[in-house]
Amino acid sequence: MTKDQPGPSIVPKATRDRPTVDAEGRRLDVTIEGVMLRRLGPIQVDHRGSLLEVVDTRDAFWSDPIVYAYRFSVLPGRIKGWGMHELQTDRYLLASGRLRVVLYDGRRDSPTFEVVNQIHFADEAPGLLAIPPGVWHADQNTGVTEAAVINFPTRVFDRREPDKYRLDPHGGAIPFDFTLRDG
Repeated sequence: MTKDQPGPSIVPKATRDRPTVDAEGRRLDVTIEGVMLRRLGPIQVDHRGSLLEVVDTRDAFWSDPIVYAYRFSVLPGRIKGWGMHELQTDRYLLASGRLRVVLYDGRRDSPTFEVVNQIHFADEAPGLLAIPPGVWHADQNTGVTEAAVINFPTRVFDRREPDKYRLDPHGGAIPFDFTLRDG
């Protein structure tokens, strides 16, 4: 091919994208053992507003009963995390905004030990996310408005002995860079 012939223009250091989903839309990356992701929808919209079904207790996602729920928010450009629980599973529902949830499997006996997953949620891409005990998680607001999450943990919060461990998201203990890059 010469410069006069049509064809792809390749920059020497360019890399080709790899597939991220299969023909059915399922993620191809290795999902951390025990993590469950349920995309919600369709969103029903009419002239009055919209409706989105969020809880169906027949789904295995809700196999543990709902015993407690709370709402938290993350301001634009901010990160909440790293956090980890020894006993409870967190079950997130993004109520509004844009959020990147980063997961790190810190369980030495797990087949996915040290695997990192990133899951993105937005108003137009709602979902449920179950984060099992021993998996570190950090919530990063990637939008321009406050992001709100409702958590349905599998245990009631114990104010005397909180089941919560924390690490600095920029401390380097978990190998992840939260920088958002264009591309």
